[in-house]
Amino acid sequence: MRCLSTLLLIVAAFVSALPAQPTNQVKISFECKAGSEFMAIGHTVFPIWNSKNVKITRAEFYISEIELHHSGNTSTPLADQYLLVDASDPLVEFDLGDWPVDAIQGVTLHLGVPSSVNHLDPTTYPADHPLAPQNPTMHWGWAAGYRFMCIEGKVDNNTDGVPESTFEYHNLGDALYKTVELTGMAEAENGLLHLHFTLDYAKLFNNMPMTGNLLQHGSNGANNGMMENGATQGFITMPAVSPNQEVTINSRNISASPNPFSSETLIRYELPASDALTLVVTNLLGQAVHTQNGLPATGTVHFEKGNLPSGVYHYAFFENKELLARKNFIISE
Repeated sequence: MRCLSTLLLIVAAFVSALPAQPTNQVKISFECKAGSEFMAIGHTVFPIWNSKNVKITRAEFYISEIELHHSGNTSTPLADQYLLVDASDPLVEFDLGDWPVDAIQGVTLHLGVPSSVNHLDPTTYPADHPLAPQNPTMHWGWAAGYRFMCIEGKVDNNTDGVPESTFEYHNLGDALYKTVELTGMAEAENGLLHLHFTLDYAKLFNNMPMTGNLLQHGSNGANNGMMENGATQGFITMPAVSPNQEVTINSRNISASPNPFSSETLIRYELPASDALTLVVTNLLGQAVHTQNGLPATGTVHFEKGNLPSGVYHYAFFENKELLARKNFIISE
């Protein structure tokens, strides 16, 4: 018995001497697009699979049961993490806390809320929790649970190029809970593992005619079709590691506030540059409407609307004609 106790003490001492698995803060961000263009809620008009033009005015959906895959066929589930992704707030970063992961090779996530949580009382959550009551509401009722995805807007059904027919897809019900498998690589840096995803909202409408009854609230064929598109048609992707990833990383360090704005905004930036920077603002046609040279690597730029019409604009920073970072802002009425 004494020998067994001694052995246990030796094992415990050995285990305690092992280096602890390093933890890193995990953050997630999303880039909203429609095809190859940035998408701005209520402004961007884009074609879908059947060439009809669509404008989205509301786009919210839940992500839950996130699992990070890493080397050796191992995975780390991020327990009790729920994201409410809202395209009207595209610059938000979701902080998921510290986890023992320093590099990933893929991600599994789910669109919607799992059945074990879907029918609980939303009023029991803190006000800032994604599953707490929202405005506009994301909860349908006790029986059905949460709206997994709300996509609203207008579609051009009279072929004049201007979306005029209102559509609403509120997708809900346990049967519409979908799994998304993604492949992509990311490594932690300075204690932060940042996962960046691209959302292509045009993919949600694949093979959907967008005619007839366009007010679809529930779990019928149209609702399920949109959820299937979200899970299988490339709605969510992880950009592959490439030279452009540097632009993605740098773009996290630029922002415009307020955004949208009606008269002026302040662009803040901090970029890894050794030479003077150039700021270029372009419209959706790619035409430069503002250029500013000789900027330092870190600073602020006061940008005024002037005579520019309302709409979506891209702003980008260049060093020696090489793109470093870019984002978009909206000039409102």
